[in-house]
Amino acid sequence: MGIRKQNLSGQSGFTLAEVMIAAVVMILAFVGIMLTYIRCLELNEMSRNKSLATRAAKSRMEQINNSDYTQLTANFHAVPFFEAGINGAGVSYIDATDPELVQITVTFCWAQRSGLVIGEDSDLDGVLDAGEDTNGNGMLDSSVQLVTFRYDE
Repeated sequence: MGIRKQNLSGQSGFTLAEVMIAAVVMILAFVGIMLTYIRCLELNEMSRNKSLATRAAKSRMEQINNSDYTQLTANFHAVPFFEAGINGAGVSYIDATDPELVQITVTFCWAQRSGLVIGEDSDLDGVLDAGEDTNGNGMLDSSVQLVTFRYDE
């Protein structure tokens, strides 16, 4: 690390400046490692929550697909749902503009432990409130959003 110096008594050692530089380098390395570890924990939580949200959205989509076609809008349009194990809410939208073909959209928004809300539903109630529809499409959006179509059978 440094150059060892011998004093008059024949003992060798590091100077105070060398020790201080080594301590600063070690502290910087430790802080970098800790920041990386914390970020990995955050990403792990994000991945876990996204998996739970995807599972909840798929489950809701399956529930909708197994329902009577004539009752889709009445039972599922803009109806919120919740999933155990995750701080969030989902909502399903049924676009029945064409009576023989409906578009089904299922969205799930959630909050991380850090307070970061993933999706447009800032209060996590599954209802589109004023100021939440940032892209102006008339529905809540999120990174977990499933869309499918269903024909009248």
